[in-house]
Amino acid sequence: MARGFGMNNKINRNGDRWRAVDVLLQRWLAERQQLLSLLCDLSGRVKGGARRAETRQTLDRFCEVLVDYVSAGHFEVFCALLEEGERFGARRCREAARLYASIVPTTSIALDFNDHFFNGGSGRDLALELSRLGQILAERFDREDALIWRMHMPRRAVA
Repeated sequence: MARGFGMNNKINRNGDRWRAVDVLLQRWLAERQQLLSLLCDLSGRVKGGARRAETRQTLDRFCEVLVDYVSAGHFEVFCALLEEGERFGARRCREAARLYASIVPTTSIALDFNDHFFNGGSGRDLALELSRLGQILAERFDREDALIWRMHMPRRAVA
């Protein structure tokens, strides 16, 4: 009987961990939505020739959310997903490691964008750099989604 009780505790702990990762993912994906909204707003302002002060304010806000998003990905979300994936076995971990490795370079590009444009600095063509960053973020989001689906979603039916 005690053995069965221990098994239920293990299942509950695994379910609790899964739910905690799920909550983390939901918050992070909401931040992604905010990032995309700001990207669209900023692109419209740049193309539409909006006043410089309004564009600067939106650009700075975009940079803040961008840095928060990529940082949360690396320091919270990916760690939680990789840890969760370890419970699924080596094959999934290898896949996750491959996906993660393809995401890492996009962080440097996002941080470089922030370094050049946050708080008034630049010298680069904002419209061109914003377009380039948008393409890179789209690729990153696809890889992040693949990582989420591979490491977290198989548990959704169980949790």
